[in-house]
Amino acid sequence: MERAVRPIAGSLNALLVLEVAVRHSSLSKAAAELGLSQPAVSRHISTLEDRLGQPLFQRNNNQITPTPSAARLADAVALGFGHLDQVWDEISAPPSRQEVTLACTFGFADQWLMPRFSDLRDQMGGTQVRVVTTDQLGDIDLNRLDAAVVWDTSKHPERPFFPLLRSEVFPICTPDFLARYPEVEQNISGLPAHLFLHFDVKDTDFLTWSGWFERTGLPAPVQGQTSKFDAYPFLLQSIRRGDGVGLGWHGLVDQALERGEIVRLGPSVIDRPYSYFLQHRPLHDTETALARLVQWFKTATLDEV
Repeated sequence: MERAVRPIAGSLNALLVLEVAVRHSSLSKAAAELGLSQPAVSRHISTLEDRLGQPLFQRNNNQITPTPSAARLADAVALGFGHLDQVWDEISAPPSRQEVTLACTFGFADQWLMPRFSDLRDQMGGTQVRVVTTDQLGDIDLNRLDAAVVWDTSKHPERPFFPLLRSEVFPICTPDFLARYPEVEQNISGLPAHLFLHFDVKDTDFLTWSGWFERTGLPAPVQGQTSKFDAYPFLLQSIRRGDGVGLGWHGLVDQALERGEIVRLGPSVIDRPYSYFLQHRPLHDTETALARLVQWFKTATLDEV
């Protein structure tokens, strides 16, 4: 353990700063999120660059672009601290009734919940919503949680549930990627295999590239050995960098589509009626904090199902 820890000893704060800076591609935005001055953020980045012996950002006047090494390191930091958050939540004492606990996947939290979180806080009237994020819902005890965004409701049949997002899956890429490979719009099957980005769907039965090609009837390209992204936000980061084409889910990529950050390719596939459900403790009182949470989700997803 000592040997494994020593290379990053003293760099944990700087690594946290790096993750935020890479996520925003901006030192000033990282400083704002972390409550630091921009020179302090710059010092943390410089410390890492000195220790690693390489630049982590390409600088062009006031613009910065993370290097591939910085992106890999930031992804590892996000994954590592996400796991720490999960373990912390699992071993913490049961929450008081002054808060509501909600579990969901990284992708759902990052792409659907967080953009709406301020509205949820307003609805909760001062009651804290503690969000547990994990792509391995089977590894945590959902009985300790008030509610969870799940894809399989059969594991807790005693708990009521309702659908959140209808299932619709389609390929996505950036406009720049499409400009580099314009032929993909008419013939996605002709894209080189290494440009298909894969998400590790684990035991969710969510659609994979092979399933998408099978359901569309399009010829599937010959797939070689590929690496899979463990968390959906990491896949989206790679797509946004123009690394390739990935699968997008209705409800998780809508805002990126509306902003023009990504575009749709090929036909949509509907492999099930719904992709996510909110499952929660039975409600015995409509005036509780959990009842307010449930009502907010029902209102927020009226246009999604």
